[in-house]
Amino acid sequence: MYDAVGATFLAQDTKRIIFNLRSNSVSHSGKWSFWGGKLEMGETPIQALKREIKEEVGFVPEILKIQPLDVYLSEDEKFMYHTFVIITPKEFTPKINHESTAFKWCTINNFPKPLHQGARRTLFDKNNVKKLNTIVNSIE
Repeated sequence: MYDAVGATFLAQDTKRIIFNLRSNSVSHSGKWSFWGGKLEMGETPIQALKREIKEEVGFVPEILKIQPLDVYLSEDEKFMYHTFVIITPKEFTPKINHESTAFKWCTINNFPKPLHQGARRTLFDKNNVKKLNTIVNSIE
């Protein structure tokens, strides 16, 4: 089984979320997506998420809360993707690595395009839309 994680950050001060634009050195280049990647042997999804954030964002920003958003399992049950929303006090500037060419903070009603197909599936799922709105409305 191929197990992976991804997240977007939600800034408490602006209620905006951040995406990264995938570079030519990774699959699905030129698509906006979540921060994350594959779990390594023995890692939990949260451990992998924190490692991937440090690699892709350049540091681990202050985390107020990590909220699960979605778990996707492929039809053949060979791929599982865990998506999280990480609440941080304020927007920050990532120190992106070679996997990204840009980042963008945006409102949950105005996602960048083109979205990675997995991000699009997660963000437009009716249950996830409700969850994301609940998370955004719960922060002060």
